Amino acid sequence: MDEAPDLLHQLGAFEPMDAKKVLPLLEAQNIPFEVEADHSALGQPNRTIQLYLGMSPEGSKLAVFVREADIPRALKIVEHLFPV
Repeated sequence: MDEAPDLLHQLGAFEPMDAKKVLPLLEAQNIPFEVEADHSALGQPNRTIQLYLGMSPEGSKLAVFVREADIPRALKIVEHLFPV
């Protein structure tokens, strides 16, 4: 009987600059991942006004997904980069 493929779980949704820090570390630890871009915040109706007023509205995010078995190792990377 064939094994079911590993399901992917979202590790987080990162701003592109933060994803540039996370992704190389996942690669260095041989943790496979997938990335999906989410640009939905760019279409918010008041975004232009918020930008004009210097309010730093939410921008694009990169959702990073890893296998369930890799979540503990991947979370250590994220917690190291972005301590709470």
